[in-house]
Amino acid sequence: MSPRARTSALLLAGTLLVASGCTGGGTEEAGGAAAAAGPEAEAAADPGTASVADQVMAEQSIATPHGSDAALGGEVTVSLRAVEVADGTTTVRWALRWDDDASPADAGASWYDMSLEPVTTVTDRAGLKAYRPFCTEGAWQEDTDDSTKAAVAQMKCRDSMLVSPLEKHAFKFPNHGTIEVSAVLPAPEGEPATVDVLPAEGLPLFTDATVTYADGAAK
Repeated sequence: MSPRARTSALLLAGTLLVASGCTGGGTEEAGGAAAAAGPEAEAAADPGTASVADQVMAEQSIATPHGSDAALGGEVTVSLRAVEVADGTTTVRWALRWDDDASPADAGASWYDMSLEPVTTVTDRAGLKAYRPFCTEGAWQEDTDDSTKAAVAQMKCRDSMLVSPLEKHAFKFPNHGTIEVSAVLPAPEGEPATVDVLPAEGLPLFTDATVTYADGAAK
């Protein structure tokens, strides 16, 4: 996989159709059945598995981006961990680390400080389609001819994306610390073997990232 430093072509390419969706969230109560079953059932239960977030498909480091309000130093390291498709959705997992020896050890930098927008974009170049995160309000492309309504709908969508962390001002990436980031998007049509991944607007592009499907196999 080869990195690209420029991302604007991906975001502005008129030949790409952007696919996204809006979906509501739900909650489930957990633990009730296990508690009622008693200690014998707990002892016999499958303990399950967990994976450590250390997988790296590709990694890039760049000078810390920043807006006009903050002149951040050092560099950020972006690690693409996985592109996983299951049940009609794509989960992109990646990590961001900020390192600035000139800043205090307890310093932090927000999405806003780094002039980044946490809009993860997955592009299927062969299929000429780009996919952005689901949102719970608004829409990426509102079905309206009113440009103002369309802009408002997209703003609401950006503020309710299924991206974590999403908060753009209060949340801070710690100096010399790594934060895991995830985004949930529509699954690409046609099950492409590889896609291009833009972790966030303002960060480098990762090309030809291998897609892993629910059966655990790459196409």
